[in-house]
Amino acid sequence: MKDKTRKNEEKLVSLFSERKPFSEHLLKWEDRFLPDKYDQNFFEYVAQPTGEEFRKAVEYQKKLGAGFIKFEGDDPLEESFGLEAGVTLTMLLKSDGEGWKTNPDLTFCTPGIEELEELEVRHFGPIYGEDFTRRNIRRQYEKLNYHGAYLYGKLVGSCYSFTGDGLTCIDGLIVDEPYRKRYVATSLIAHIKNSYPDTVLFLHADRDDTPKEMYEKMGFETVDRLYEYLCTDIGALSRK
Repeated sequence: MKDKTRKNEEKLVSLFSERKPFSEHLLKWEDRFLPDKYDQNFFEYVAQPTGEEFRKAVEYQKKLGAGFIKFEGDDPLEESFGLEAGVTLTMLLKSDGEGWKTNPDLTFCTPGIEELEELEVRHFGPIYGEDFTRRNIRRQYEKLNYHGAYLYGKLVGSCYSFTGDGLTCIDGLIVDEPYRKRYVATSLIAHIKNSYPDTVLFLHADRDDTPKEMYEKMGFETVDRLYEYLCTDIGALSRK
């Protein structure tokens, strides 16, 4: 199943980014329409990169005018090169969904771009900036299936999905802050499960973040993990 989820994920990334060889141990993914998005502009390491390869990668990013650099791979780096480390888990649903707590007052449909944009700005704007958040959601909206949860006509939560090869990936799940702890997230996942009954669901979670625990209680199990290394101030690497 790990191979199938990997193929699904690669198809998803390929909607936005192009992959090309960079050096002996590195591949480069690039989105020329949204060059400031970490998850669509990164170096994939297929083996441990050398110090020279890392320096070459940093210089390449600087020439692009990028202020960040990100590495992703299947195994931990032996040398992090001053980058901040993280782990993203791939979690596969292995339950039938019986016993999930949902909110019966919610309704579901594809949200309009403007209301979805405003929800994303409230959630991600303080973190990534309003300009980036608006550009990002408009680019994704064209190519992914968005699902909105509505409470009495108001959009209170959303996520997107991507289906292929018998799998449906759920990602980008957010719930408006005033409506948390009202089973909006579990209701959205249940809605997608019912919408794609002939596929197996999987999603991504930060290894160290609380939502992982909720997913585990719902019956999602970790089947894969991705090691990620990021620096959002590339100039600081040169000063070390």
